[in-house]
Amino acid sequence: MYYLALLVVAVIAYLIGSLNSAIISVHLVKRQDIRDYGSHNAGLTNVYRTFGGLSAAMTLIIDVLKGIAVVFGTRAALFWSGLFSAEEHSVITACMLASMFAVMGHCFPIFYGFKGGKGILIAAVCTICINPLVFLLAVIAFLIIFLATRYVSLSSITCCVYYPICYILADLIMYGKLDMYTAVHAVIALIMGIFCLVRHMPNIQRLRNHTESKFTFRKRGDSK
Repeated sequence: MYYLALLVVAVIAYLIGSLNSAIISVHLVKRQDIRDYGSHNAGLTNVYRTFGGLSAAMTLIIDVLKGIAVVFGTRAALFWSGLFSAEEHSVITACMLASMFAVMGHCFPIFYGFKGGKGILIAAVCTICINPLVFLLAVIAFLIIFLATRYVSLSSITCCVYYPICYILADLIMYGKLDMYTAVHAVIALIMGIFCLVRHMPNIQRLRNHTESKFTFRKRGDSK
């Protein structure tokens, strides 16, 4: 029964993740399709570079709400409802599985031909709701690379690789030991990182060709 309920939660999380915030916000604010502009990626960075702060802020808000809905919705549906006991089943594992499907939906949305954003933002929101220490460790890595290079993509790629390690480090810091759940959470984090990494393949190619754009606070591209 628990695993059936978890499957239902995972499917709902995938559908929530498939509601692409960049596509929705740009359509609402500009009546345009973000995939026709800039890097053609339906993500926060391309929205900011192409259409500016208002569309980017709405994209951010929607992604934050998606992440909160997935994590706390999982807690509420499975555990706070009294349906299942947190003593018998891992709340963190359930929330991570739901988050993994939300990231998959964001990267490969069923509503948009399985071509969506890169999953970093919603993964970050889910992570801070599940384990703030893991989020902090990932943010430190992101900022170090970003401040050194000004490449958002390279910073995100670094986090994709580093993300499973963050769960291991967090357990060592908090509990002083590793257990079965550490391994399970690291594997789930690895899968989430792979989803995001796959969506970053064009960026990896541009980085190799030295044609990737560095982040700037000035809006670029067609803003009509």
